[in-house]
Amino acid sequence: MSQTLTDLSTPLAAAVETAGASVVRVEARRRMPASGIVWSADGLIVTAHHVVEQDDNIGIGLPDGGSATASLVGRDPSTDLALLPGSSFYRRLREKFGKLASS
Repeated sequence: MSQTLTDLSTPLAAAVETAGASVVRVEARRRMPASGIVWSADGLIVTAHHVVEQDDNIGIGLPDGGSATASLVGRDPSTDLALLPGSSFYRRLREKFGKLASS
């Protein structure tokens, strides 16, 4: 049984490490922050519409511990999606983490 766990654990840990480089913290409401995913090669962030209460100066927490700001570029309440451009800091993420999961 321990070999089965190792066979599952190793690739799962690698997948989590790769995907983790594409997850950001989105601070766009008074309550707790939410998560977002760097979706495209140009740094577009997808998050939930219901957590974005403001359109500008949205705080973005980066996987390397840094931070940046973004502005809302689109939202769709019917699918609960919001889009934030992340191009200003995406290059730094790629340099630090290499190919991101969404690239």
